[in-house]
Amino acid sequence: MIKIGIVGSGADKFTKESELEARELIDEILLNKHEEVTLISGHSPVGGIDIWAEQCAENFNIPMDLKIPEQHTWDAKYGYKQRNLDIAKDSDEIHVILVDKYPPNYTGMRFNICYHCKVNTHIKSGGCWTGIQAKRLGKPVYWHIIKNER
Repeated sequence: MIKIGIVGSGADKFTKESELEARELIDEILLNKHEEVTLISGHSPVGGIDIWAEQCAENFNIPMDLKIPEQHTWDAKYGYKQRNLDIAKDSDEIHVILVDKYPPNYTGMRFNICYHCKVNTHIKSGGCWTGIQAKRLGKPVYWHIIKNER
C-alpha cells in the first residue's frame, strides 16, 4: 500500500484546458501504480487539485485519507499549516500540481515568484510548502507544472 499526497493550485488558477490536463495527470498518478493506493488530500475549500484528486479517487474506489482544516487560516488550531504538515508526514510520496501562470481572468492576489520555491516557473502555492516539508522528511516529491497558455 502506498499513500500518495496530491496537492497544488486552487481551481481559480486554471483555464478549462489546464484543468482537463490536471485531471488527466491526477488519473495517471493514482491509477498507474503497481500496488494499492490511498490518496491523501487536504480537501481545499477553494477546490482545484485537492478536490479533483478526491473525485478521481471516488470514481475508482481508491481509499482516501482527508486532512480537512478545522480553521481556514494558516496558524490556527488545525489550520492550513498543521494540515499541510500532516499531509507531508503521512504521505509516502507527494505530487505538487501547479500552473505556470495565472489565467487571464484571475482576479485574486498575484505574486511574481513562488516565494516557497524562489522561482518564477510556476505560481505560488501552499502545495509547494507542503512538498518542501515532505522533502525535509526524506519523502520523494514530484513537481508537475501545467501550462495555462498554449
